[in-house]
Amino acid sequence: MALHVGKEVKQMIWKNGAKAAFALGFDMDGATIWRNKAIKLPKGETFIKGPSIGAYGTEVGALRLLEILDEYDIKATWFIPAENVEKYPELVCKFLDKGHEIAHHDYDHKGEYGNTPEEQIAFIEKCQDVFLKYTGVKAKGYRDTGAILFPETEEWMYGEGGFDYISGGRPGEKCEFVTINGKETEGVNVPCRDCMMDDYMQTVMNSYPQVLIGMPRIAPYRNPYENWINELEGMIRYGNAGSPAFHPQISGTPGRAVMFEKLCRFLVEHKEIWTTTCLDIAQYFKEKERGENHA
Repeated sequence: MALHVGKEVKQMIWKNGAKAAFALGFDMDGATIWRNKAIKLPKGETFIKGPSIGAYGTEVGALRLLEILDEYDIKATWFIPAENVEKYPELVCKFLDKGHEIAHHDYDHKGEYGNTPEEQIAFIEKCQDVFLKYTGVKAKGYRDTGAILFPETEEWMYGEGGFDYISGGRPGEKCEFVTINGKETEGVNVPCRDCMMDDYMQTVMNSYPQVLIGMPRIAPYRNPYENWINELEGMIRYGNAGSPAFHPQISGTPGRAVMFEKLCRFLVEHKEIWTTTCLDIAQYFKEKERGENHA
């Protein structure tokens, strides 16, 4: 039975008759986010713990996650700052060789895209040039790092810019076309379920620099795992779609990797969920919504 709140709700039927669509999304930030935080602290340039955690993600965690994804034959989307494409081209190409998707996630995770539409477009094109140089492909998807884009920038992205979707910065539970100034674009919002399914928010405690500010309490890993399973069951119940914000430097650590492996097992055992890449979800949604009345 579909949820009705004052009006009829259209529910997407996903590929192979699935009730929900889910894309494992990894933000491969590496050392960038730690460096950006530490530089604001007294003698932050000498702080090594955070950057070393970031390096762990690119040198150990990502490979461990790839092994788990291979085991369960799951394809994921990797949101990668262009700086890390330059630093780790072999790793990024390994994602592609294994059938995963790579997507835009800023250049250096500073969230500084420019002060005009022209500057922002040039910045994004710079990142796309890095993707093309080192991997042979440009990103089709985008996850923001806090930058606020001008409407003109977004219109360019989903038109001439060649982007198919965004997964971040726009709330929601279901896929929908991105609307700018009251006009529907060809861009699809694949909701980033970051508040409910973010391994940083629910499993990290780091005292210096504080991440997150205020520091989450210590809790057993089974608690966030159960939270994520509840979210997936809710997606099945209400026909939703989305992607989490996981990080190789977090989900790739031994204890959390065990939790992640259990999550993958749940996904493959529940055929009501179509588990694929963000790009697949966006393109399927666009095909069904633009091609036929699919409810």
